[in-house]
Amino acid sequence: MSLPLAGVRVLDFTRAVAGPFCTMMLADLGAIVLKIEEPGAGDETRQWGPPFRGEDSTYWLGLNRNKSSVALNLKSNQAEVRARIAEADVLVENFRPGVMDRLGFGYEQLAQPSLIYASVSGFGPESTQPGYDLMIQALSGLMHTSALPGAAVGKTSFPVADILAALFTSQAILAALLRRERSGEGARIHVSLFESLLAGMSPLTSAALLAGVDPRPAGLGLANIVPYQVFECADGQLAVGVPNERLWLRFCDLMDQPAWKADPRFAGNAARVQHRDQLVSLLVPLFAARSKTDWQERLSAAGIPCGAVQTVAEALGQITPWQLEEDLPAMPNPMRISNCEMPRRRPPRRP
Repeated sequence: MSLPLAGVRVLDFTRAVAGPFCTMMLADLGAIVLKIEEPGAGDETRQWGPPFRGEDSTYWLGLNRNKSSVALNLKSNQAEVRARIAEADVLVENFRPGVMDRLGFGYEQLAQPSLIYASVSGFGPESTQPGYDLMIQALSGLMHTSALPGAAVGKTSFPVADILAALFTSQAILAALLRRERSGEGARIHVSLFESLLAGMSPLTSAALLAGVDPRPAGLGLANIVPYQVFECADGQLAVGVPNERLWLRFCDLMDQPAWKADPRFAGNAARVQHRDQLVSLLVPLFAARSKTDWQERLSAAGIPCGAVQTVAEALGQITPWQLEEDLPAMPNPMRISNCEMPRRRPPRRP
């Protein structure tokens, strides 16, 4: 069976992270993606290193597989750009709002009713403010709520706002392709990093919107569940979660603390959240007394969610990487679709 997007032509005017990740997802699903890059330096992420593999950063290589690439000056090659757009089913761009219009390639200027035209920006079509992931994490409240209580703010180690925006954009494109299949009608799509990150922060934003509670820093825990955090063991760190009462009762027995079952401070998750500090202070010395391997074996045997804190390399040891052409390993696409093996394994191409 052919890949789901076989034959769909995508013209990719994106660079950095959100746009390229979006179009890579489409390429993995079979779309024919042509990436337009500036002559010379090309996509800025090519230089985001070290580490490098050959001439390109591993950062860029991880965002651009299964695409072709061409170098075009958008100002001096207008006729060629327009010809390529005319052949496209989907156009994806992440310039600041207004740039494509000034170049003459805005959605209304192109007047292609069947074209699906997707834009990704930092803050939406009304704002020309540049929006990179670091600033979005700061402005969204994610840094504030991810910090350890009383400690400096922190950011995620990967660009979560970019990745969420990429996934929302690819989902919108797929929905638009389905509608076009039924009606012949194209679509104008706009997704912002800021709104994407806030949408992904649903447990936090719903607390503020529905209960008027401004979430506080939670650090290695979660504001709504206790225990649900990382504990220091004798030889390392272990993440442990007890998200329901059935597991809580089992957890009390495992920790050799049957009296906790009748303790009113811990009777239900809401009570445990209210008495978080007391419960955590009791758990800390218990976890510190044994190794993380010992705890993981005991907790797993009881069906209680847990996992040792691992490095990225350790985590990758648990999966089978894709092997691209030119002996280039890559993280597999996590989408598993019946009768769709995603067999294409092309590395990113230079123009």
